[in-house]
Amino acid sequence: MYFWLCFVVGAILFKGVSLAQAQPKQVDAFAGGDIILPCTFNIPANKDIPTVEWSKVVEGPKPVIVFLYRDGCEIFGMKDPDFEYRTNLILRQLQYGNYSLRISELKLSDSGTYQCLIIQKNGAKEQTQVELVVDSLSDPKFSVVSTDGGEVTVECKALCWKPAPFMTILDDEGKRLSDEQPKQEQDPRGCYNTKQNVTLLKPVNRLVCRVEQTGRNQSKVAEILLPGFWKESQSAAICLSAAGTAIGCLTSFTLYRLIKKRSSSEGRTQLQTATKSDQIKGSGSSDPFIQQSMADNKLNSMTEEKQTYNQNLKLLNKSSS
Repeated sequence: MYFWLCFVVGAILFKGVSLAQAQPKQVDAFAGGDIILPCTFNIPANKDIPTVEWSKVVEGPKPVIVFLYRDGCEIFGMKDPDFEYRTNLILRQLQYGNYSLRISELKLSDSGTYQCLIIQKNGAKEQTQVELVVDSLSDPKFSVVSTDGGEVTVECKALCWKPAPFMTILDDEGKRLSDEQPKQEQDPRGCYNTKQNVTLLKPVNRLVCRVEQTGRNQSKVAEILLPGFWKESQSAAICLSAAGTAIGCLTSFTLYRLIKKRSSSEGRTQLQTATKSDQIKGSGSSDPFIQQSMADNKLNSMTEEKQTYNQNLKLLNKSSS
């Protein structure tokens, strides 16, 4: 039995078929970083370096060629443009059966299943697959967006997280300030933009915004100090209140002066009119000169009215003809 097992193993090695080593089926990484997809086989040390083809499994008849190594050099003609200058093998490890692929500047679109295919000189093939999961996270941004009416409104924003994160805003005592769910939007890249606003009704010295992916044990924290904003907000409220009071007092005083001035003017006018009337009644009837002047004024007024009437009549007749 032992002899038969040795014979089978020897035959396999003689035919050039290699044995794949145990390796992970899934690799997790983050966008913007680098990753190595494992591909290792047990091959005899004196064997020539075989053809190495890395491809990404996609829907369709042909896979996407990520890296192709043949006859001691890389073949660029079949390489997908999206992976140009981003993939390479660890060349000094090839002679030891390590054909792992390095991918740099990872993108969210790099997620998927990758296949490592080894082709020996005699045509024997060996392949293995690995799943690449590219996540994304960024530092949250914490800012004050409003300080109206003695209230301070803050906003925490976390852009391009994948998978969708969980966001909480805490005060300086570690208490959650809002039970509302943050607003989340998924962009065309597949990552999530998360935002949450909180309005503070009483002074708080410090706030903490925590963004985390509970399933992957990833978290980011941002802090903001608020004493300065509370002072500005309270000062602005005091200034607005004082300005409103001053405007109200000035308006009331102006109206009072106008009413008083108007009342005084009307009183003087009535007094002058009454005095003049009394003078006319008291002396006008007994003074012949005043009576003659009043008669002349009345005659002149009637003459002017007659002249105006005649002129209007002439204009009317002229326009009719």
